[in-house]
Amino acid sequence: MGRVTVENLVKRFREKVAVDDVSFEVNDGEFLVLVGPSGCGKTTTLRLLAGLEAATEGEIRFGERVVNRVRPRDRNVAMVFQDYAIFPHMTVYDNVAYGLRSRRTPRALTHRRVMEATRKFRIEHLLWRKPRQLSGGERQRVALSRAMVRDAELYLYDEPLSNLDAQLRHQAREDVLALHEEKRRPSLYVTHDQSEAMALGDRIAVMRDGRLEQIGTGHELYERPRNLFVAFFIGTPSMNLFDVELRLEGERLVASSGAFRLRLPDEMRPVLAGHVGKRLRLGIRPEDLHVPRMAPFPVNQENTLRGVVNVIEPTSAGSTTYLSTLEAEPRDFVATFKVRMPSTYLDKEVPLAVNARNVHLFDPETELSLLHGA
Repeated sequence: MGRVTVENLVKRFREKVAVDDVSFEVNDGEFLVLVGPSGCGKTTTLRLLAGLEAATEGEIRFGERVVNRVRPRDRNVAMVFQDYAIFPHMTVYDNVAYGLRSRRTPRALTHRRVMEATRKFRIEHLLWRKPRQLSGGERQRVALSRAMVRDAELYLYDEPLSNLDAQLRHQAREDVLALHEEKRRPSLYVTHDQSEAMALGDRIAVMRDGRLEQIGTGHELYERPRNLFVAFFIGTPSMNLFDVELRLEGERLVASSGAFRLRLPDEMRPVLAGHVGKRLRLGIRPEDLHVPRMAPFPVNQENTLRGVVNVIEPTSAGSTTYLSTLEAEPRDFVATFKVRMPSTYLDKEVPLAVNARNVHLFDPETELSLLHGA
């Protein structure tokens, strides 16, 4: 089939605009993830591609074929639902075989595909059980097996892991990727979990209020967010945001707040020259705050932020530390370290070194990035 193309897609439910002028492409063999908060339009977009909803405006193409008026069963789409959507009265075998049987696939071919799929997803020993006898992870693998037996043109996943506990999610991600590697067809995956999106997607499309905010690789979204929403949404923990004034002190460009004065790299001056004297939003990712003696760059008063330690949360990789700035109206912020911070630091004032080359600056009115907004 090649690529899937969506152009100027709009879906209205009376006065409510659920999908607002969305355009993107899913390349042949690509795994694209739609991510965003609940109610942003990502599931509606998926249903429009499946044909379960009719587009109000815009065009959907599978290869060169426009499918807006093509019935769901004739679009040759395989879909894995959030609630698995397996028939409770059927056995695992019958659930996996259902789509093939409805298309009158020869019995021998149906049996071969069912056995291949169930072996791949490790449920061949469950073929004659009913869904009520299965765990959540086993039900999810039934749904993936049912998708795998199809030779579909497009594979759609509607938050398929949201009902699984944390221990099962990692294995289920591998199962989803195994299905994609087996088929190598365009795939569209919907989730509200940005960590899941970063782990799975060849590219990620971030949605908000029915609109597409930015599309790119996980690295591109993390390093070069186009606006404040993408910057804050992508990354765990979320980016720290501070209100600052941009000043030119001699030859030095400085972002100043009530809590710190941060000298910005000289290479930022041409881009920010028109914003000197203005109030901006400064973004610092938690991993760009360092214990001064362990910082991979020279530390001085011009790249140091001080704060009071409120909470220390141990992690497998080190610790996540929650702090407050030292000013009349303290602001909370967070830092992540690759070492364990001792509990003796609680309620103590500590200095943190800021990697100024990795900071982000946003226009508070438009919320666009001043460094990466092009």
